[in-house]
Amino acid sequence: MRYVCFMNRTEHSIHRRLRQGLLALGVIVGMLIIINKTKAQTNLALYGTVTTINGDTYKGYLRWGDDETFWTDLINAQKSSNDFLKLLSEKEIKEISNKDGGDSWLGIDLGVLSIWEDKFSRTNHQFDAQFGDIKFIKPSGRSKGLATMKNNVTIELLGPGYEDIGGSVSVFDDELGKVKINWDRIEKVEFLQSTSSQPNGFGEPILAKVNAGRRGTFTGTIQWDQGVSKNTHNERFLDDVLNGKDRNGDKEIPFRSIAKITKNRNGVDVMLKSGREFYLTGSNDVNDENSGILINDPEIGQIVIPWRDFESLETIEELKTGLKYSDFKSPKGLRGKVITVNGEEHSGLIAYDLDEAWEFEILDGQDDRVTYKIPFKNIKNIIPKNYAYSMVILRNGMNVLLGESRDVSEENDGVLVFTSKDAKPVYIRWSKIDEIIFD
Repeated sequence: MRYVCFMNRTEHSIHRRLRQGLLALGVIVGMLIIINKTKAQTNLALYGTVTTINGDTYKGYLRWGDDETFWTDLINAQKSSNDFLKLLSEKEIKEISNKDGGDSWLGIDLGVLSIWEDKFSRTNHQFDAQFGDIKFIKPSGRSKGLATMKNNVTIELLGPGYEDIGGSVSVFDDELGKVKINWDRIEKVEFLQSTSSQPNGFGEPILAKVNAGRRGTFTGTIQWDQGVSKNTHNERFLDDVLNGKDRNGDKEIPFRSIAKITKNRNGVDVMLKSGREFYLTGSNDVNDENSGILINDPEIGQIVIPWRDFESLETIEELKTGLKYSDFKSPKGLRGKVITVNGEEHSGLIAYDLDEAWEFEILDGQDDRVTYKIPFKNIKNIIPKNYAYSMVILRNGMNVLLGESRDVSEENDGVLVFTSKDAKPVYIRWSKIDEIIFD
């Protein structure tokens, strides 16, 4: 009996140590999951070095102005010039002018190079690109900057009318914390893959799946109550709060706690990760005053869903979406085949709308009130349907009919196709295009 009791005590001791070991292992595994999850989320954030005009350097997570803070966010500016216009003949220029009624070209001497000085509004094209495609940016004036892309192409950008050129850049320096640096003090902003073991001091992204009914489902980093205007207050970090009220009074619920938001009558049903549920009303966060939900979906681009089309949002616990800096490869020139309404085919490098020539550039359009900004690298086909709309087919198989933009309507200036290195490029008017197929 004494022998049996000794064995029982021994087994008990072994089991206790085993439980303790498993508990310790569980804690370690849990910590590793949290660390890896946090690291993955911070890898989605802008990171780099800001050098000032007097040689000081600050390294850490970045926030561009008071808005952009992730690699899939867009920088917005105006291009200072358009070199592709120099490749058009006088006849082709007149064709574009006639399409507009001639106002944009009125008084311009087509026989001299004054047309290339961009003294007319039509050539002032907007520049949009995801921050992940940029190598560095150098201010070159009060509202000017030079953006060098990952393929070493440098584009001069102008700031009037835009907030991204001429404002400020904030750095969450590992040692100093947040440092805000004005444009006129910056020599260079160099973008880098994050090497910091510190959390992003600006905040962790809200990752979610957004259901927009027949418009589709989109997944990525989101901004709540964003809309098109940057002046609109918006929630984009997990510690930002959803405002509303229920029968017991005001509520401010951190997005970190939210599992699902579902539109319901003049408010929303909110389900927390704990399982608790609330019905909220009385705030522009949760009613038709909401200016929209912005999603950066890696397979599509940037989408803004108006409140009218929003149905529900589910937050994502594990990171299965988003792009880090190293995911943005050196962009190539747009290459593909243009098929005309007469059945002619022209293959080679493409300058779209006599302006966009690189994969990082953005196609704009709207599906009713849903706004899209799609990097050309995500586009497979563009098929003009009529004077106002085009069918855009993405590489992930999604089809979307877009309008309300010069990129997809008769306002498009057409394309140049460089069929070979030495041959004169072929100019094709937008009205003559049946389909564009990108390689």
